Amino acid sequence: MTSGKTATMGTKRSRKTMTSVLLNTSLARVAGFFIVGLSFVTECVSYEVAKTQQVSEVLDHLLDGYNKELRPGIGGDRVVIDTDILIKSMGPISENDMSYSMQVYFRQRWKDERLSFYLPNITQFTLSNRFINNIWKPNSYFINGRNSKQHNITVPNAFVRLSNDGSIYMSVRLTVNARCPMMLSRYPMDRAVCPLFIGSFGYTTDDLVYRWENNVDIDPGVTLSQFELGRIEQQNISKNNKFGEFSILEVYIHLSRAVGFYVLQTYVPCYLIVSLSWVSFWINRDAAPARVLLGVTTILSTAAIGMTVREGLPRVPYATALDVFLNVCVVYEMAALIEYAAVNYFTKLLPKEGGTDEEEEGEEEVSGNTFTNRKVVLVNEEALPLPEREALLKLNHCPPDPEVKGSIQAQWRSNQDGVRICLQAFWRCLVGSSDYRMQKVNSADAESGNSVSNIDMVARLLFPLTFGLFNLCYWVMYFYLELS
Repeated sequence: MTSGKTATMGTKRSRKTMTSVLLNTSLARVAGFFIVGLSFVTECVSYEVAKTQQVSEVLDHLLDGYNKELRPGIGGDRVVIDTDILIKSMGPISENDMSYSMQVYFRQRWKDERLSFYLPNITQFTLSNRFINNIWKPNSYFINGRNSKQHNITVPNAFVRLSNDGSIYMSVRLTVNARCPMMLSRYPMDRAVCPLFIGSFGYTTDDLVYRWENNVDIDPGVTLSQFELGRIEQQNISKNNKFGEFSILEVYIHLSRAVGFYVLQTYVPCYLIVSLSWVSFWINRDAAPARVLLGVTTILSTAAIGMTVREGLPRVPYATALDVFLNVCVVYEMAALIEYAAVNYFTKLLPKEGGTDEEEEGEEEVSGNTFTNRKVVLVNEEALPLPEREALLKLNHCPPDPEVKGSIQAQWRSNQDGVRICLQAFWRCLVGSSDYRMQKVNSADAESGNSVSNIDMVARLLFPLTFGLFNLCYWVMYFYLELS
């Protein structure tokens, strides 16, 4: 019994000893790992501190003896400025000011060996915008600019990246407002080409040369409300003036105007208004107030639309495509009104049904070249028999003398050419020939009264056909044909 208890107690002691040994070993390993990690962190911190001190020392002594007023390599090779532009947004485009605006990242690269440095494991570092004020930089400007600005919220949007060989990369965020000459003869089917010229304000090609490093890029999300972006052309050129030869970068942004807005807001309403003016051809010619009011209303409506769409346009000395369209619409509406004047004067020969135009009783003396000392008796013609009414009609309209009437009838009988008759009738209507009107009065049919005028019947076909032909030529010429 005693030996068994002794063996059990020995086993328990040995287990406790092994547990303590394992625990001490684990603690030792954890302590070793902690010491190693601490030493590594200490080394990293010391390395970062040393690297920061090295960079600070380089920057502190980088500009020693540096003169920012002198270009790099003065007296030697000229400086090459590699330029790049990224367009982030564009608009608005003003036809009245002939200008456009866009927000760009303007990037320039050049080499200044005076800023070269050596640091282990460091080839370049980025500096704040304050460093830009202490180094030489090309005095680039936008030749056709108007009111450009640099963004300063929340800090000046510019930075410099300096490489160990002295290469400098500078990027600035700008809003550029530049002139954009436009030819509005095809407005609103026109296309604009907005240029941007970049050059040096004082350095000639002997000291500085610009060149494009990459193509001008546009952010994929850039859209315009009234224009569609087209291709972008860029080139390097040199121009001479009295001060020497200057290097210039050119960018041409092609824009095409979206016609959908003008079709919905201008063209379609004008089409409807012009078509409304043709309704008068189907209105009885006795309804003078209705036809005159319809003609005047359509003219005023088209004029109001024209004044509205011209508000944002400059006062150019030539007619735009929209001016041509609006003026033609007004001409057709005025022609419809004039057409009724001709119908009313030359074909409305009998009084309207229900009585005379002016129901008055009595006698009136009419004086004139042909009707001197003749009396006209105004009575109710509807109450008279047909033969007496015809005689009274001839008496009231005072027919010309038999000799004049005979000569007119002979002239009309001898004239068999339809075209000539139409031309003569048009001329007589235009000059207001009283003899021609009397001849039409005498030839009127008292039984039929004021039937549908032949002028109205011709106008119902002539106006829509000619207006449709005009629109066909208009859209083909302005929308599809390319003009230089």
